[in-house]
Amino acid sequence: MTPEDIDAVHQLADPVAWGQRVLFTLRRPQTAQDAYTGQVFATDGAVTRRISHGFNDSHLRSCAGGFALLRAARGGVAQLHIGEHPGATRVLTNVDLGVDDFAVSPNGDSALVLARIPEEGRYGTDPEVSADAEAPRRITHPQYLHNGLGYFRDRGTVVFEIAIPEAGVEPVGVDGIDSYPVPEVLPELPGDTSDPQYSPSGLIRSAVAGRHDDIDEVDLRDTVWVYTAEGPRALEIPKSLAVHSHRWIDDTRCVLVAQDFTDGPTDFIAQLSGVYVHDTATGATERLTDAASVDAAGGLLQLVDGRVYFGVVTDGAIRLTALELDAVGPATLRDLHFLTPADAVVSGFAFAADGSLVFTAAVPDSFGELFRVPAAALDAESATGAGIAPEALTDFGGVPDAVVPEAIKADGSGGEVHGWVAVPRGPGPHPVILNIHGGPFSQYTHALFDETQVLVAAGYAVVYSNPRGSNGRGRDWGLAVKGDMAEPAAADVLAVLDTALAAHPELDGTRIGVQGGSYGGYLTAMLIGSQEGTRFSAAIVERGYLVPGSFYGTSDIGRYFTDEYTGPAAEDIARQSPIERAALVRIPTLVMHSERDLRCPLEQGQQYYAALRRAGVPAELLIFPGENHELSRAGRPRHRAQRFEAVLEWWSKHLPVA
Repeated sequence: MTPEDIDAVHQLADPVAWGQRVLFTLRRPQTAQDAYTGQVFATDGAVTRRISHGFNDSHLRSCAGGFALLRAARGGVAQLHIGEHPGATRVLTNVDLGVDDFAVSPNGDSALVLARIPEEGRYGTDPEVSADAEAPRRITHPQYLHNGLGYFRDRGTVVFEIAIPEAGVEPVGVDGIDSYPVPEVLPELPGDTSDPQYSPSGLIRSAVAGRHDDIDEVDLRDTVWVYTAEGPRALEIPKSLAVHSHRWIDDTRCVLVAQDFTDGPTDFIAQLSGVYVHDTATGATERLTDAASVDAAGGLLQLVDGRVYFGVVTDGAIRLTALELDAVGPATLRDLHFLTPADAVVSGFAFAADGSLVFTAAVPDSFGELFRVPAAALDAESATGAGIAPEALTDFGGVPDAVVPEAIKADGSGGEVHGWVAVPRGPGPHPVILNIHGGPFSQYTHALFDETQVLVAAGYAVVYSNPRGSNGRGRDWGLAVKGDMAEPAAADVLAVLDTALAAHPELDGTRIGVQGGSYGGYLTAMLIGSQEGTRFSAAIVERGYLVPGSFYGTSDIGRYFTDEYTGPAAEDIARQSPIERAALVRIPTLVMHSERDLRCPLEQGQQYYAALRRAGVPAELLIFPGENHELSRAGRPRHRAQRFEAVLEWWSKHLPVA
């Protein structure tokens, strides 16, 4: 894979059963247009073809009377569309900043729409006032920024309900425009709102939002609010829970995916998301999954025939499983019967009329495909589901000459560490790149990875792993870096590196580079500023957490991230601070950062670069205009290609391939 192949990095999601066919959305970058496109495709397993022609279609869902989806024109914002066929829909909304999410009522006569509503005179609502001429913002809350969004408290999330007219019936107009239904704006909830839902009867309308909007406290916990005639009412869910998503079983019970912040409103580190059942009649909330081993993926949640189907973040994958709603919990990871393979990263699922499971997933040799598991296989007795071999219904593939990495395990000081090594074709010795993921409570997966493929195609062997602090291995593994953010993880990534070198003599252990982004940028900076730094020929530190002191006041998560991970004491922060080690760096270092990064703000990279130069380190700073923290995953396609070009240019200069 070369930087020019970025257009091949597609994503599949939103599968919906439709007769003998399955619909899904396919999203991909388009460098020629410097934008992302998304369309709806249909397949019967033999023929796959596009059936919608919007510029960017997403959030495809079936509903009474047809389908609903979000569609954005090029350069525009997403609006809710509905119709009997995804290729022939009508628009229902005209929201200035676009629709973020929606739910259609069970009988299809109304929809709950989630959108951001700007204050008067902001974000283009007054065409005579430019962004630079807007009134000043008065900041009173400790949380007022979101990466990728910017200021958000002057464009709060609101849920409104709209009636869906029958096909061919003209709705009542708004401001003389007769093509948009009149919305009923529901009362605003505390903080940011998400996940609008109806109950199966359609009588209950609900959403997830904060418990309060205290301007003096950061509180990461959310709850479920029900809209009633008397106003919004929060369910009596335990106050320690941070709810991410919910689905109604009936009008009195709902399933939640939530974390339990046991030690306070910011106790987020390595808290595994669990599946809960809440009964509004009794106020009882029961956790169905084990808090130490099962980490539920919040976006993958469905109720079918008395069972809750959900995703689980496992070692290098996201897998589907199910539990009976009346099961006695909590179920541990060993108790679960998985319905998808151990190397699939599932992004969506649905059930066909014949009971078979269809799901979209990234796998080792493709960025995304649609798969089917027959109904009979779903009932098979299996402790792990490792033997499930789903049928691939699509063949979008990956990139030419892709190298499937080899899974490896290393004996680390804190236990077995799992990782991968990707070796270029042809004889060695190959220079090696040690790649480190962000988070830290995140993970590399088995899925085809563009970063690895670009480096391997250029002649570099790539070693990467999920050290302590990562997710997918349970709560204790994730907690291992609390109070010591660098040393346990550094020991683990080096253990995997040494294991790969020992297993593959074609790797050149004398020519190694190291790179990482976000927390990976942090750990890279800590490594090259330690005694182990002399092992490396050069480094790339990307969008890193590099100056904890100023991070506290500039990052959108700064008010709690440093306190929770390093501890608030000045001496503990200094011990775990990359900028305090900058003077110890002895190798060429490229610092890459995005101009609009609010997670690890640009000043983190600027200060670290200045400290390196002051110490006499051969350092460069590369800044991407207009991009935020998600550059490598969701940045402008041309910038993503240019980022790869810059990475390869740096390594060809400091770690040339023979």
